[in-house]
Amino acid sequence: MQTWPERYPGRLEYELEQFARRGLTFDLDEELLADQGRVVLRGSIDYQDNAVELEVRYPDLYPFVRPEVIAPGLTLERHQNPYEGNLCLLDHSTRAWKPSFDGGWLVGEKVPYLLALLEAGEEAMREAETPQGEPFSSYFPTGGGGVALFVPEQMRALPGDAKFGSGRIRVFGATGVRLRGAIAELVEKRASRKTKHLARAEETVLQRFPGMEISFRWARLDRLPAENTPEALLAAIDAARPGFGSPPRHRVADGTIAVSASVFAEEVNQGCYEDSWLFVVQFEADNGQRGVYLIRGERLSRADLELRLPAYVRLGERRVALAGLGALGGPLALELARAGLGQLCGLDFDEVEVGNGVRWPAGITAVGAPKAAFLANYIQMEYPYTKFEPFPMLIGNSAIAPVAREESEIDQIERFLADSDLLIEATAEIGVQQALSASAHERGLAQLYVSATEGARGGLVARVVPGVGGCWMCLQAGIEDGSIPLPGLKEPLTLQPQGCNSLTYTAAGFDLTPIVSQAARVAVSTLAEEPDNNGSVAFVCELDRRLEPPRWSTHPIPARPECPVCGGETA
Repeated sequence: MQTWPERYPGRLEYELEQFARRGLTFDLDEELLADQGRVVLRGSIDYQDNAVELEVRYPDLYPFVRPEVIAPGLTLERHQNPYEGNLCLLDHSTRAWKPSFDGGWLVGEKVPYLLALLEAGEEAMREAETPQGEPFSSYFPTGGGGVALFVPEQMRALPGDAKFGSGRIRVFGATGVRLRGAIAELVEKRASRKTKHLARAEETVLQRFPGMEISFRWARLDRLPAENTPEALLAAIDAARPGFGSPPRHRVADGTIAVSASVFAEEVNQGCYEDSWLFVVQFEADNGQRGVYLIRGERLSRADLELRLPAYVRLGERRVALAGLGALGGPLALELARAGLGQLCGLDFDEVEVGNGVRWPAGITAVGAPKAAFLANYIQMEYPYTKFEPFPMLIGNSAIAPVAREESEIDQIERFLADSDLLIEATAEIGVQQALSASAHERGLAQLYVSATEGARGGLVARVVPGVGGCWMCLQAGIEDGSIPLPGLKEPLTLQPQGCNSLTYTAAGFDLTPIVSQAARVAVSTLAEEPDNNGSVAFVCELDRRLEPPRWSTHPIPARPECPVCGGETA
């Protein structure tokens, strides 16, 4: 086993010299280095006539990442792991540490600085520290292995006098002893034995978890226990409400489980406190294995997701009609769901084939499924705040139905576009584009046309805004006369896969990613109604087989006086 002192001869001696240069006496644990290859130094520093015992633990990848400094005798209110004693001396980012730094500097300079800062008072601390909260629940080791319990926002604002109660967890599918689910409902129990309904998750979340419901018991803790173990948390719950550490057991797919929970206030942002949850799951598997593990409650709400998005992206009230769910439209549907779009209508008649997997969002597991239905189910499961309505219609169908029709294709397209804020056309079918553009133009609906050049030589993202520049016909005229120059083909790159009844083009998923990303950006910008960014415009992408990045060019789409659709209309 190779260690960093062996890889970098002389560096360990240099570390010890840096401690000595600062008048610090720290001893190397020679036995630990020989047995485990771990470098650990122990000693103390003097601070205001007191000796502060410290332990410095070096990682294997030292000096590229920092050592940990443990203060087992200190109990600081901030900037210390309350269970392991680690001191927070630098910002969490690895950028805060440089390989030229050393452990002597960290101990001799940063430890006294932290102690002095804590003594200076809360205001001085807030100004000096990185502006982030210290959620103590993060110090509890969770069960791992895919376990998760989601806490909707309705369960994070309980009355302060709600001390204990019961609840129900809606699980995901046929769950086993490794629990996955979401809190569906909370009830408060009072000393008078009466109960009070506290909260219920919104239906959007509950639909995401189609399995059974199991009950659990919960108690509010004024503070977390002195040990960060499942057993200590169970004991704390039981002390807060006797019996709640032994909740009823429920049969699951591969055994039985019993769930207890604690709710407590903790700092979620700097100076901001909110209820958080820790769950304890006791299990007995059918194979005889028994145990207990922790789950940290996962926050689940639209607001929590939007925090990670740009401030202007507030798409929850927007509706997009997306035609074509293939190599471009399928990934684009996922990007819009990730961005928080409120409603997405997806139109596509095709089913997923094996070959689609090279550039579609899913591979073998999706084969045989209608693209629209598969994406509807996937988005409901993964992005519950985006409602996906599938439109599995074949445009241009002339078949005579055996019974009277309730809707024509015109009716279906009208329903597809109804109440939409944007039409995105990604079918790459010129006839479909023209039909949809005509309906969208009549509605005054903004449109986005997305296509790729055969052979993955590039692509087009074109936005059309009726009355503010040209229309779809003006776009076609610009492509024909070269004022909107599409990348040219260097060789014929269209082929017919064996067993397929139509031609397709060659391209990998990563070839199309730049076009999908630009389409998502333009769609979001259009929906956000950004100022000075609302006209008809075409973006052309050109790719080649060298390592050069995609080259984009921007071309306005002016309204043409001779256009039979817009007739040169301008805003």
